[in-house]
Amino acid sequence: MKKKSETFLKFIIIEKFIIGIVSVLLAFGIISLVNKDMEVFAQGLVKYFNLDMENHYIEAVITRIGMIGNGTIIGASVGMVSVSAMNFLMSYGLHKRKRWAEWLTVSATSLLIPFEIYEIVDKPTPSRIGILILNIGIVYYLAKHKELFPTRRKSQTPATTPQASDAGLQTKD
Repeated sequence: MKKKSETFLKFIIIEKFIIGIVSVLLAFGIISLVNKDMEVFAQGLVKYFNLDMENHYIEAVITRIGMIGNGTIIGASVGMVSVSAMNFLMSYGLHKRKRWAEWLTVSATSLLIPFEIYEIVDKPTPSRIGILILNIGIVYYLAKHKELFPTRRKSQTPATTPQASDAGLQTKD
């Protein structure tokens, strides 16, 4: 049983680590757009995907992208670095079987579930449904398998060590 339950934990660790790597790469990609002409960048994307440059909607999107400033780009990059750091932290903590990492992962993952449900109600796709099922599975698994994350034994707390209890028994003469 323990071997089987650790397999899904290893999957979660790898998944969080990969999300961290992808987030870092996206952050570098976003920050590389600082001081670039965003309208030219958007036109290049339209040409790359062979879209109709004369389409009214595409022209409107290109114009809106052209209005993106450096502050927005830097903010998006900082946000992606934060997401990356959080996922690396969860991955490391779960790998080391830390109780705080279990709670952090459960909290961060469960906070996204309402948004995922909204997205599925808005437009159900197999990938959205799969991500929702995966995140619900992660929350359920970590909440159910507490034995994978050892708690601190009472004998290790400073108040119950022999030196601390002897110090409390000493009286002044």
